[in-house]
Amino acid sequence: MLWPGAASAQIRIPDVPDPLLAGLSIPASAPEQGMWSKVHPWPLIAMHAVLTPSGSVLTFGAPPGEKRQDGRVFDIWDPDRGLGSAAHVLLPNAEAVDSFCASATTLPSGTMLISGGAGYDSGLTSKESAVFDPARRAASAVAARLAYPRWYGTLITLTDGRALFAGGGKPYAPGVYDVAGSLKRGEISMTPEVYVPGSGWRLLPGATSRAAFGPDLNRWWYPRMWVGPRGAVFGISSDQTWLLDPTGNGAIVAFPFKSAAKASARPNIGPTSTAVMYDAGRILQVGGNGYGNGYPTPSSARATIFDLNGTRLVATDVASMSHPRQWANATVLPDGQVLVTGGSRYADNNGSDAVYEAELWNPATRAWRVGARAGTYRGYHSTAILLPNGTVLSAGGGVKGPVANLNAELYYPPYLFTRANGAVVLAPRPRLATISASQFGYGARATVQLATDATVARVALIGLASATHSFDSGQRYQRLAFTQDGRTLRITMPGNAGLAPPGYYQLVVVDRAGVPSRGVIVAMAAAAPQPRGVTRFSSLSPVARPELRVRVAGTLAGLAPAEAQADRLDGAFVLRAGLADPACVSFESRRYAGRFLRQSSRRLRLSPFERTDAYRDDATFCPQPGLAGRGTSYAAKGMPGAFLRHRGTQLWIDAAVSDEAYAASASFETADAPS
Repeated sequence: MLWPGAASAQIRIPDVPDPLLAGLSIPASAPEQGMWSKVHPWPLIAMHAVLTPSGSVLTFGAPPGEKRQDGRVFDIWDPDRGLGSAAHVLLPNAEAVDSFCASATTLPSGTMLISGGAGYDSGLTSKESAVFDPARRAASAVAARLAYPRWYGTLITLTDGRALFAGGGKPYAPGVYDVAGSLKRGEISMTPEVYVPGSGWRLLPGATSRAAFGPDLNRWWYPRMWVGPRGAVFGISSDQTWLLDPTGNGAIVAFPFKSAAKASARPNIGPTSTAVMYDAGRILQVGGNGYGNGYPTPSSARATIFDLNGTRLVATDVASMSHPRQWANATVLPDGQVLVTGGSRYADNNGSDAVYEAELWNPATRAWRVGARAGTYRGYHSTAILLPNGTVLSAGGGVKGPVANLNAELYYPPYLFTRANGAVVLAPRPRLATISASQFGYGARATVQLATDATVARVALIGLASATHSFDSGQRYQRLAFTQDGRTLRITMPGNAGLAPPGYYQLVVVDRAGVPSRGVIVAMAAAAPQPRGVTRFSSLSPVARPELRVRVAGTLAGLAPAEAQADRLDGAFVLRAGLADPACVSFESRRYAGRFLRQSSRRLRLSPFERTDAYRDDATFCPQPGLAGRGTSYAAKGMPGAFLRHRGTQLWIDAAVSDEAYAASASFETADAPS
């Protein structure tokens, strides 16, 4: 008997050798402190690092092998090919948008919105945006410009699939160093903007706030912000905290966090601090006590927990780190602990002020322990991101700064090691053999088969990384309810988008010894993730009629059961970046390559590609969380306010109405189809 929401056929999870875990020289201290790899060459200074839905890593920020501030070249790294040069592919930004000191968020289409950057060397504007498609390894410019410059702003995805851009300003605006001048010249962007796939940018004038995003104490520098459990956005900007309602024209309330930077008190404030959502609605914020790179203050070791789960915000100071740090990076690990790496004891100094030791914070005990020592200093413009194999990539640093780190290293956390027969070895890990789907709606059930016997202690969903300037805006951690029957796990996915905004996550299981499995990347209310180098075929089923799927008969698309292999081919599609908007999707037929689903006189049909704007609009659909509360709904790019829906077994594009029956008929689940 199937669990509700489970697919009838499991998706096999490949078991391939991991070159990043091969041939390690493991020190005796690894089970307590973890270990670092040697320092490896990297093609560019990785001041931006993103884990894509395919599992590849995108880094950018400076030209290959150079120290210039110019973010027009991207590097794609395949972790499954090791750390040699053959694992990297360098590519230019096709539309010449300068992504230096930009921000990035992955949209529900699987493409990545990168916006707001610019450097000295390119002379381009920070009002530009690009959408990068990891599957095609290509970037396309967004036609609509931002209303305000957004250098040093922060992008996140909201519960409805829109992207929120807050903070930022004109490149190299003095901000804290000339507050009055910055205000007079209008250099700082204090009104947030939202990006709607298929529609472009729109201001939130009701959320304008000098307290949250103004030049005072550089509150505009990369605000730390997260969607909270109730859908509102919580943020930390230097010495302020705030709560933003992104609906309508927006609304915001701000309130002080701690006092200004001071050598004696050393509060953990400023954009030189770091923070991460380590549990649902719970954030750890550490370090700082400065307002910019090289700001002449001693660093903070202090730590604060913010809890968003009650009726009011609760902030609690906890034990301080062993080392004060500015420009460190915080990363939540699969076992729920927080790793802090890098940083300086004073400003952005190298030498005797550099902090090489990792530190690990345990939420259960609220205590810190010192980890292994890294091989190089990583401060301003460094990044750290969690990889699916449970290691952490630490890269970048410099431009400008006391170092020029054209290199990277890996941190191997203690959970990867154990002692056996007097030797320290890699710990045996739970391994996932199959999973029931790669895309889930809210409250859906997932069935996972383990490849080995293991008692599972926790299952977690971890947002894919998007890190820059000491903040990973993509990471968030959510424990999932589950039951275990032998090697079968039945898992309940998050119940709403406040817990897991639409997008991509690592699903990880942790055994009772605290050892995590390799993460498998899944989509929540988003298009199915595309594996590297493989074309994945998807099928669409209406949430109200899960026994049916979208199929094509002749040229007309409708709903029918999938019976024979030929029928399954007629119901299989490749989810391409949208022909009219790469932030959306287009459905290319598995059986008839080059033919796409498009609306014609409001009916959905399969039609050969035409090089016209009308065709591109008619064949482009913008995914958002399902109107029925689960699955995904697809807004028609060429017909604003209308959605793909079924009338009985016919497929139409109809204007949205506030009706439960309409919502159910306009919500679909995506599943993998036979290839």
